[in-house]
Amino acid sequence: MTRKQTAAALWMTVMAAIGIWGFFNFRDNSLNYRLKNAQHAEGLQYLPNFVNNRVFSSGFDWDGETEEITVVIPDTVEFYNSSRTFRVTKLGGFFDRDVPCAFGPMLPVGSQAGQTIYSDSEDLESARERYPDAPVRDLTVHLSVGRYVSEIPLPAASLLYRQRETDGAIWRVTYWVDCDENNQTFYSEDGKLYLWADDTPVTQLTYGEDG
Repeated sequence: MTRKQTAAALWMTVMAAIGIWGFFNFRDNSLNYRLKNAQHAEGLQYLPNFVNNRVFSSGFDWDGETEEITVVIPDTVEFYNSSRTFRVTKLGGFFDRDVPCAFGPMLPVGSQAGQTIYSDSEDLESARERYPDAPVRDLTVHLSVGRYVSEIPLPAASLLYRQRETDGAIWRVTYWVDCDENNQTFYSEDGKLYLWADDTPVTQLTYGEDG
């Protein structure tokens, strides 16, 4: 094989690799996740990607008062307007044109309450300054991560201010995690989530003192 033939073969290999990467990257592009397609199922909200049959969970139902809840991320989910089964692959993500959507608690629609979510627990001091009369409370989320979850693109909610008509409260959110033993990206130990690749803890979740 001549030098020109070798160079051409290498160029074709590189271009093929770029093409394959681009194809799969497009299939999971944020433009394929549309907020208008969001659906609820079993206390979780999902944004589906109808191109690659995957979804990310954008949050979980919370009544605004309970201090300890259990959230189970299933392996797959089905939607009422589709006969297909979707794998749950992310906690949080991006939709439309890279609009961020962090995983976290969601108040019921029509509850006459609102909330402001912070992704950094260090914002507690500034939240206290902004809402000096609001008590600080703790929400512990026992989170079970499903088999196919492979990414947490954004820091999950670790602090929020829940506002009602007459009062409000600052909530610190911590996660106690267990993970499906067949998950190939993550594993859990003592309530924390770790990466199989290098055994480092997943910092997108805020853990309690025991986790």
